[in-house]
Amino acid sequence: MSDTTIITPGDKLPIQDITTVKTTIGPGIYKKPQSQQLIPSSAGVFHHISTTSTKPTQLLYIESNTKRYIPHNNDFVIGLVVGTIGENYKVALQAGSIPVLLGFYAFANASKKNRPLVKNGDLVYGRITNDTVEIDNEMECVDASGKEAGFGVLDDLGFVFDVNLNFARELLFNKNSVFLELLALKCKFEIAIGINGKIWIKCGEGVGKKDGGTAAQEDEDQEMKDAGEDDGVKDLKNTLAAVKFLTRCQYVTQDKLKDELNKAFRGV
Repeated sequence: MSDTTIITPGDKLPIQDITTVKTTIGPGIYKKPQSQQLIPSSAGVFHHISTTSTKPTQLLYIESNTKRYIPHNNDFVIGLVVGTIGENYKVALQAGSIPVLLGFYAFANASKKNRPLVKNGDLVYGRITNDTVEIDNEMECVDASGKEAGFGVLDDLGFVFDVNLNFARELLFNKNSVFLELLALKCKFEIAIGINGKIWIKCGEGVGKKDGGTAAQEDEDQEMKDAGEDDGVKDLKNTLAAVKFLTRCQYVTQDKLKDELNKAFRGV
């Protein structure tokens, strides 16, 4: 069962007793250390999702349209590597925010002799593993079982852009969301969505050309250019059109999505 209501800080949460029901809290909910009481820490739409099985559970979180991202455990995030400290990379999740730490070996199958070559300016996709306020937040590029699961260093042939935090959550968690389904009608793409309001997308081979092509490949590329628009230009146009469409999706109603899709891909 799922209930939603508007709530503000100081309101009493309409929930079951947390001492008798297994309770999981998400963004916007704060637990007092001494009394263990749950209180709302932000204003927004309060979501209360409960199950009535033999072992009842409840999930509590507040959805709000904030501009500042606050890390929470298991959040999927996209960050920019901005430096190193000790055996960790410093990763910026938002402009002006305190970087989180990503261990040198926090990658799938990483060891001292075998770990990804990560440099300043690289984008990484991972999940928050330590959101303790008193110490530096931490992230890993593996899932809870230690597998890669799509995390890691993102291809620099992709394109990254910012969206509202609530729209990022909508794309990542709403199974009934139609935005990506509509986009798939126009082009094939790879996508990574960070709850910190960053999206990485790559259409086809991406927005650039990989180095190290053979002479035969270069001859083939030249033939394609002579024949007309090459795949690289087409992929670039598709990527920019996809970015334009997803950006516009934040501000229009669902009945206008198809019109926005056609506008974004007009002439592509």
